[in-house]
Amino acid sequence: MATIHKGFIDKRFHDSFKDTGLNDVDIATTKMYKGVKPMWKQLGFVPEDQNINPYDNPDRKFYWQNIIPKHYKFTSQHIEGIIEEFVSSGSAADGSKIPRTSYWKIIIDENSPQSWRGVNPLTNGKTYYYPEIPKLDKFGNFTNIIASGSKFYGSKTTWDEPDDSAMIKNLDDNNPDLILNIDFDQTTTTDLIDKTNLSKIHYNQDFEVSLDDDLRLKTDSLIIPDGIEKNNSEQAF
Repeated sequence: MATIHKGFIDKRFHDSFKDTGLNDVDIATTKMYKGVKPMWKQLGFVPEDQNINPYDNPDRKFYWQNIIPKHYKFTSQHIEGIIEEFVSSGSAADGSKIPRTSYWKIIIDENSPQSWRGVNPLTNGKTYYYPEIPKLDKFGNFTNIIASGSKFYGSKTTWDEPDDSAMIKNLDDNNPDLILNIDFDQTTTTDLIDKTNLSKIHYNQDFEVSLDDDLRLKTDSLIIPDGIEKNNSEQAF
């Protein structure tokens, strides 16, 4: 059978995003701007001094990419001030007939800064900094103690608040360079609109084609608009 169409995908770029964080995202906002918008600015970082930008400088600990790896946990390997001691099995404790079993004893130093361990290879020898979170008490619970001079990620002013004002998440962005801003607050994909009113959104779906009795192409699929899930707990990520 003769080839009708080879598709729009350029195989030269297949797996371009392999082994990157771009394979694990939920695109809640789709925007396009005129010019270049560096990532630190999209994330909402605002330099206090226009002549010194610590968020775009790998020499500074506040560099926007100075984030702990995804496998990091609250263990002595990853956080200062946490001590793990292995207590081996032994004879029964006084007053008990049951032999003691082995276990790990975790000690949390409340006087430690409890900083992240490890050097970030994306920086020039800086230890991991983000996320900046409160210290742990000896029971492993978060306290209200935040290190002096802390910088929270993006446009956040506290460690646990939502970050909806950053360019990358702001649904009401009015940046003058914005030329496309798709509004997903709709019921189906046919209702998608560009909030800048500069473009008309047309949602394409896959469909099957065949030849009719007159050897003309016809669509064999019933095209039904896709629904848009608005419940965060039901979404992919």
